[in-house]
Amino acid sequence: MTIKKIVGALAASSLLTLSACTNTVQYGEATRVEATKIDVSSNELVSVAEKMTRNLLSYPTIEEALKRKRPKLAVTPLINQTSDSIDISLIEDSITKQLSSSGKFSFSPKSTVSSAQSKATKDQLFVNVDIDVAKKIAKKVKADYLLYGSLKNIIRTKSTSKEVYYKFDLHMLDTKTGKLVWQDNEEILKSRKKAIFGI
Repeated sequence: MTIKKIVGALAASSLLTLSACTNTVQYGEATRVEATKIDVSSNELVSVAEKMTRNLLSYPTIEEALKRKRPKLAVTPLINQTSDSIDISLIEDSITKQLSSSGKFSFSPKSTVSSAQSKATKDQLFVNVDIDVAKKIAKKVKADYLLYGSLKNIIRTKSTSKEVYYKFDLHMLDTKTGKLVWQDNEEILKSRKKAIFGI
């Protein structure tokens, strides 16, 4: 074997070794988009929130109600039930901005809503704002509708892989009837597999 062939074989072997030890992160299910980070980012969640807000505005029951009057909406602070340091305020601002731009709602003051939520949840961390808690908040804010939601995640770790499943929920409560008039959720699954040499 010539020197040139030996050098070429060594270079190819080095590239194979490097590629075999590289971790890859990708989205689950059909999207198959390569990602650089397994934890979900605030920007990803903002995109999801914008999609959900568009769904809210086009939902038949909501559209019908908006034809009759311009209701007052209270948007509660979102509950981050994950262990990630996600900037939830970016997501809240995106939702409020999109709803405000539609011109179809007036809004309860943010400070009033935050205060009502703090009292209803007693400032518990990772609290689950269910419909009963939402009704308590609704009584304090004097709005026609209350929008509330949460972000949760589940982490599954194995010897050669890690999966992080995120679920983002939004609900709209009619404060007069105490019934949910709209709800939606979006899921994000991200996985990372550690490549094993020789496989």
